[in-house]
Amino acid sequence: MNLLVFLLSFTSLISTSAFLIAPGLTPPSTSTSSFLVSPRTSTSTSLSAKKAKFGIFSPLVETTKLALGEQELTKLRGKVIQEHSKVIAKFVDTSDSKFGRIALKALFEAADDNGDGVLTVSEVQAACNALGFSWIDEEKSSTLVSRADVDENAVIDFEEFINTTPKVLRANLVRLAKENGNDLGFLV
Repeated sequence: MNLLVFLLSFTSLISTSAFLIAPGLTPPSTSTSSFLVSPRTSTSTSLSAKKAKFGIFSPLVETTKLALGEQELTKLRGKVIQEHSKVIAKFVDTSDSKFGRIALKALFEAADDNGDGVLTVSEVQAACNALGFSWIDEEKSSTLVSRADVDENAVIDFEEFINTTPKVLRANLVRLAKENGNDLGFLV
């Protein structure tokens, strides 16, 4: 069954690549290509309230949906998301290791724009945005600093950073992965 899904998906991807590159072209109307959607089309998805975006992997997903059925594809997506979340969690859990401390130190130093050894609200926001967490605005950054700031001096020192960052990374990396998956067309 996996070989069949792969072959159908690969064939679909090859046959539709011209339509991804040249959106003005229309795919031939045959019964096997009726699942194709225009790159400008969005469809609703059961995985989020947002509209699913057409992306480079959409033809592959649509072919897989035809081969497996919608219910099986939904189960497969759930398993993939669950496994990906486990990978993110394991990565974040390395923060307790020697390597993790080195990585957190490098992240802290990169975020500390002025090199004063503490992170302000604006430095936290800039660092989060640089990591791709575009939804972290000034208000959310202020909340992050407030929660992490144990000594209540309105900034985050390295020890406070170490205690807070793994939780913040875990939640936001999962959200980023979901947004990227939608942008690439995995949720059609």
